[in-house]
Amino acid sequence: MIKFLSLVFLLFISDNGIEVRDAWVRPGAEKMATALYFTVENKSDSPDTLYEVESDVSSIIQIHETFSQGDMMGMREIKALVVNPGSETILEPGGTHIMVMKLKRDLKKGDTTKFILHFKRAGEIHITAEVKE
Repeated sequence: MIKFLSLVFLLFISDNGIEVRDAWVRPGAEKMATALYFTVENKSDSPDTLYEVESDVSSIIQIHETFSQGDMMGMREIKALVVNPGSETILEPGGTHIMVMKLKRDLKKGDTTKFILHFKRAGEIHITAEVKE
């Protein structure tokens, strides 16, 4: 079991210093939207940029940020997320997150689903996110 967990952990680290951990996605119903969260750490000496996320669970996936204007709060798409060298960025409820829209199937608590994160320097990083609340 320990060897298996080590192998899974290594799949989340790129050769270019990007590490992704603690990936999870909220439950969601087919044709509706949900959100993906994770922590990304840049262990390199150069910034890297997350610019796209893919999954077979949805054809519309966007990077979003939460913002406030006066008394109102909202979400908006951002085209990219820069992760500075030697830092980590936490994608979390109420902050930056990945919107997964028009789900192709239900995502139920305890399920897992795969995503591909596209970084300018690190390239593709494949992750598996557990569905939880």
